[in-house]
Amino acid sequence: MPLSGIKYFIEELRARGDILSISTPLDPKYEISAFLSEIGKKDAPAILFEKVKGHRLPVVGNLLGTRRRLSLALGIDPDKLFEEFPKRMGKGIAPVLTRDASPKVVAKKGKGVDLTKLLPVLTHYAGDSGPYITSGFSSARDPETGGIGRGLHRMEMRGKNRLGISLLNPPLAEIYGKYKRMRRRMEIATVIGMDPLIFLASILKAPAGVDKLSIAGGIRGKAVPMAKAENIDLEIPAFAEIVIEGFIDPKGKEEDGVLGESSGYYMGFSKSPTIQVIAITFRKKPLYHAIVPWSLEVDNLLYLVHGLDFVPKMKREIPSIREVRLIPGTFGSHAVISLDTENRGEIRRALSLALSFTNIKKVIAVNTDINIQDDQELEWALATRFQADKDLMVMTNLRGQPIDPSSGDGFLTAKMGLDATKPRLKGFEKVGVPEGVKKRITPVLQKFVKGR
Repeated sequence: MPLSGIKYFIEELRARGDILSISTPLDPKYEISAFLSEIGKKDAPAILFEKVKGHRLPVVGNLLGTRRRLSLALGIDPDKLFEEFPKRMGKGIAPVLTRDASPKVVAKKGKGVDLTKLLPVLTHYAGDSGPYITSGFSSARDPETGGIGRGLHRMEMRGKNRLGISLLNPPLAEIYGKYKRMRRRMEIATVIGMDPLIFLASILKAPAGVDKLSIAGGIRGKAVPMAKAENIDLEIPAFAEIVIEGFIDPKGKEEDGVLGESSGYYMGFSKSPTIQVIAITFRKKPLYHAIVPWSLEVDNLLYLVHGLDFVPKMKREIPSIREVRLIPGTFGSHAVISLDTENRGEIRRALSLALSFTNIKKVIAVNTDINIQDDQELEWALATRFQADKDLMVMTNLRGQPIDPSSGDGFLTAKMGLDATKPRLKGFEKVGVPEGVKKRITPVLQKFVKGR
């Protein structure tokens, strides 16, 4: 699939029957978020909300809510994701400036901008301090090197033409720090509704000085097309649905904000700067891309980020590992490993290695006769092969994830490994029918399931 805009991806999903259009009007305050939260608990399609109360723009959500769609956006077979992805990441292709000649409408400039009317920004949860943009990809120029830093940062609606932005991570946090020390205002452009691959590249960790759009180009094998921002000196991804341009005055007031986060709890953003919006640009018939913070869609994104390091290293260090799974709903902190070994020492080493990763808090080891994608089989393995006094490993005072609210000072946490492999071979043979029988009944099963 060529690098282009979000609409091309949506058309691809439509051709595959993997997007559902909703014509019932829903409110961007709570209702759309609630709908996406409920439907996102299942293997659901992407959702296009055609009518949004109080707004002209439709909203698309749950776009990357399944690993099937995640792999489609990356252009990589799901079974080869953690083998192929790191290879492509290392083959960066620099973005290229192109003429984005598609029709645009500059809605407003200066004080005439009213984001509250122009954008159907969602209020996700009852305790949120206001509506939050959760899919904005922001760019700013380093005042020292001239390079452009980019990243995905939460943005709070603070008025008609004001947006709070949480700058906690590099490179934008470092770039803003430089402007602050220089007492200079920082120009910033935010795009919403872009090629999903660019969105995925925005959440990856990039080496200092490396443009995340080069990583996106390497993954797709084609340079990301860029366009000049309309009113400030920045190059941004072409074909974006919405472009917000503005600046941050380092002398301006920094405010607090609260948002329900991917951990399932509210998180405060203390003293985050405010963007003064000077212009907003739309493509013809624009779409607003929404992401619900506490959802399986965000879990998929964390699965990608954490899995890129975790899965290849586990398989490299422990040759008997056949499969690794990060359990949905745990923001990448719970894992299962399937091992083809009877060596207790190697199983313990695998558990210890897994728990050494910052993001992992709990890991279960099972034999290859367990389908680790099936939660019922995992619970069965724990119920019949695990004894807590012998098979439970507890490690204390290890660094955990910052978003875990139960962790202590310095994000130190206790972790556990559970050995649910067979205690012995005899007496632990799993019941089953001959493999040939399974193959013969599969077509019948598929017809039955499809017809229900």
